[in-house]
Amino acid sequence: MKKWMLSLFIALITASLLMQGCGKNEANPDPDSANHTEIDTTTLIYAAETEFDRINPILEETTDIDNLIFRGLMRFDENNEPQKDIADSYEVSSDGLVYQFKLKQGIKFHDGEDLTAEDVVFTISSILDDQVQSVVRSEFTEIESVEAVSDYEVKITLKQPFPPLLDKLTIGIVPKHALDGQDINTADFNQHPIGSGPYLFDKWDRGQSVTLKAFPDYYAKQAAIDQVIVKFIPDSSVRMLQLETGEVDMAYLEPNAVEKMSQSDKLNIYEAPSADYRAMMYNMNFDLWKDVNVRKALNYAIDRSAIVDGILLGYGEPAYSPLQMNKYHNDQVEKYDFNLDKADELLTEAGWIPGKDQIRTKDGTRLAFTITAPSSDPVRVSLATYLSSQLKKVGADVKVAALDWSVIDIAETEAFMLGWGSPFDADDHTYKLFHSSEIGSGTNYGFYSDPDADRLLEEARTTTDSAKRQELYKQFQQVLADNPPYNFITYQQALYGVNKKVDGIKIKTLGHHGAGFLWNLEEWTIHD
Repeated sequence: MKKWMLSLFIALITASLLMQGCGKNEANPDPDSANHTEIDTTTLIYAAETEFDRINPILEETTDIDNLIFRGLMRFDENNEPQKDIADSYEVSSDGLVYQFKLKQGIKFHDGEDLTAEDVVFTISSILDDQVQSVVRSEFTEIESVEAVSDYEVKITLKQPFPPLLDKLTIGIVPKHALDGQDINTADFNQHPIGSGPYLFDKWDRGQSVTLKAFPDYYAKQAAIDQVIVKFIPDSSVRMLQLETGEVDMAYLEPNAVEKMSQSDKLNIYEAPSADYRAMMYNMNFDLWKDVNVRKALNYAIDRSAIVDGILLGYGEPAYSPLQMNKYHNDQVEKYDFNLDKADELLTEAGWIPGKDQIRTKDGTRLAFTITAPSSDPVRVSLATYLSSQLKKVGADVKVAALDWSVIDIAETEAFMLGWGSPFDADDHTYKLFHSSEIGSGTNYGFYSDPDADRLLEEARTTTDSAKRQELYKQFQQVLADNPPYNFITYQQALYGVNKKVDGIKIKTLGHHGAGFLWNLEEWTIHD
């Protein structure tokens, strides 16, 4: 056969085979690819400052990720008022002691099981169980009993009236069937949580990220964003770099990053009001702080306005009370305005005399201590550094220990640069911080104990009359001013940088370190 005939023959055979192949694909398509089109999955990547140890609302303070995975009987709205969520309706007895909740039916946990009254009872009972290491137990101690009246009805009986109850019942409900009979403190559930919220747990890459996916059977409107990845990036400069390059879509901003981030045409900057304060905690286990005049003197020695301008760059205001942003605030208490003369006077009256190096001493002991601050938080480190310099002016030798969270035990520090704050009921972040019953097992890390503070907090949380509650909380704030547990420094705004492709964000007053910014994330969308 001639070469040209051979070439023609090969070409004809090849064409025939190709035609047979195309025909086969049309008539008998691959079952794995039949009618398949690639689905465009939307993903939001959030740069978080720290990694949590466990995901379980029974054990820990609730976080933004908890509120995505879990839902409670109640849920906070954009005014931070508790509204019905899993609860379909509720009634309160005339004496305020009995709450009866009817649950929405058809709510599913992420494993497909129904959420019923037994799950609500199990959640609250577990929080109150002494064997469970719950940091929120004090929030529920006014409950006498909780029982399932029927599959979808729960009855809560109180020891005495407790107005904050509806706030507390925003706690996420956990499934009884997944935890019953286990040691909740160490259960695998804490690493693979099951809730009923708009997002379900997908995977946890320790030290790197947690991935959540939209729950298709969520009982309310399904989340528009298909996937949420929470990346753990403790270094603020790295968070800002990744936000700038688009590796993450949103991040909490430090004040000194706002100007630079504002110049990006890819980001929106959100400035949210916040109940978030910073304070230097006095650890009452150390003899230095047993003299109230020493604490008062150091409170007078701080120029809070200068801190707001110099460190927060104007994104905040001077602090003087833990309830400063609450409706029950007391603006008539001593605010400890900057007064070095008053500070010197109090220290001298207390017997602290300047030595040759100008550091004060008393009975051979120097006025010296260390402020510990988490190294991953540049604002807290800057605050501690400022205090170290400023307090030297009144004769105090103050060192700063900027340490990783992994080696910090707040209860062991002499003084700690802490952050707290809540936009909810006045009982929140007051009772658990300043009541003496919270020493040791709770969050009263400074071992603060004042009988008047205890009494006022107890009365205020069990008083139904709003005007009387206000008066009690005002008196409580006066006690804190007279016998300060902290050196309150500043309140700061919550600052976030978010990719402009993200829509649907609703701003409200936030809590500690901007907690609550993701409160309506299931309503967010991402556009091209």
